[in-house]
Amino acid sequence: MRGERGGLTKAEAQVTDDPGVVTSRHGDVLRVGLLAETALRLHSSLDLAAIAGLVLDVTVPGFADAGTVFVLERPLGSGERPLGSGEVAARRLGTRLAHAGEPAVQEAFPAGEMTAFAADSPYARCVRGRELVIFAQPDSQTLERARPGGREFISRYACFLALPATAGAEVAGFLAFARTARSAPFNDADAVTAVRLAASAGTGIANALTLMRHRFIADTLQGSLLAAEPAAPRGLEVAARCLPASGQIVGGDWYDLISLPAGRSGLIVGDVMGHGPEAAAVMAQLRAAAHALAQLDPGPAELLGHLNRVTTTLRRPMLATCVYAIIDPGAQTCTLSAAGHLPPVLAMPDGTTRVPDLPAGQSLGLGSAVYGQARVDFPPGAVIALYTDGLVETRTRSFDQGILALRSVLPHGNCRLDAACDTLIGSLAERSEDDVTVVLARIPR
Repeated sequence: MRGERGGLTKAEAQVTDDPGVVTSRHGDVLRVGLLAETALRLHSSLDLAAIAGLVLDVTVPGFADAGTVFVLERPLGSGERPLGSGEVAARRLGTRLAHAGEPAVQEAFPAGEMTAFAADSPYARCVRGRELVIFAQPDSQTLERARPGGREFISRYACFLALPATAGAEVAGFLAFARTARSAPFNDADAVTAVRLAASAGTGIANALTLMRHRFIADTLQGSLLAAEPAAPRGLEVAARCLPASGQIVGGDWYDLISLPAGRSGLIVGDVMGHGPEAAAVMAQLRAAAHALAQLDPGPAELLGHLNRVTTTLRRPMLATCVYAIIDPGAQTCTLSAAGHLPPVLAMPDGTTRVPDLPAGQSLGLGSAVYGQARVDFPPGAVIALYTDGLVETRTRSFDQGILALRSVLPHGNCRLDAACDTLIGSLAERSEDDVTVVLARIPR
């Protein structure tokens, strides 16, 4: 702890009969129970703005006349140092002044604004030294970089305190407080209180940053694993939805659309057993393999045979199902093959539905297998639905009951396929107990 007003003022805590109360010359009354309750809330919060709000709620005006919470742009771990010239870059999470309205505070000290603090500033020193610093006024560079309204507010304060918000060996951010000349300067008792609070705030900030990093990694993984929205070829309308199970960011379902010679199109829907990153990693390998195989234009049964052999050679083999359909708008036919997958459903232009009778084929990854295929009529205006079991099967509904439900709500005619996908998911898989994929295709009339 470092003082810059001729040393720290000796603590002038009042003696009381209540061990749960700490009072100081500033007139604040901070209950130990309140600090403990705040610590629990800070530890459990995963929202940076909420963490800043909790800190400021218990400190302004009770502990200080002004307070600010910062998160470091680059948290410092054990042995690390700030980049470049030693400046510390931090983003303001929230500021509160005891005698100023919220609009004025936001204009002078906007939340989310990033500030670079000079290496010799008390704020940078508190971060690098991992210690509390008390000072009479901010350094000249900090004042120069502040907004005009901010400098005017800062001039009202006579004593400042800055301390790191730590989580173990990591400095995640820092807290800054100020008092006017009418209030007592910060002292040893204040330092003890502030250090307790900063430790809890640091844990909360670190937890929130960890969650944000994990979400970023998951979003990046999801973006790299999920197929780009395929463009529908000429002579075919296609719409699709691919959603992970509830609580998951990525899953094992996939779909793809491949343009083939002679105006034909290949539709693939697959489902790797399981959820989450492991299933998604296998899914990505199978999707890439299936796409490459389809470019060679084999028949559906031949493609599934090749894909089955690929599945059995994966480093972490997992069971998977797949259905592949080749639609020929010119011949008005659809040729299909399935590997352990639920059969497609056809909605004909006259409003009737049917489930094509496909040759049985074992799931991918179970060993050597031979697959068959079937060709069905696919007239203009008919809609074919390829899907995964997450659309039709739930804990309380068997897949055959789900297929009957799908047939009852599968639209036909000139409906919008995008809207139809949403309607199907809303009607059949609202809870998303499993990964859900549905692909609808139609030869326009």
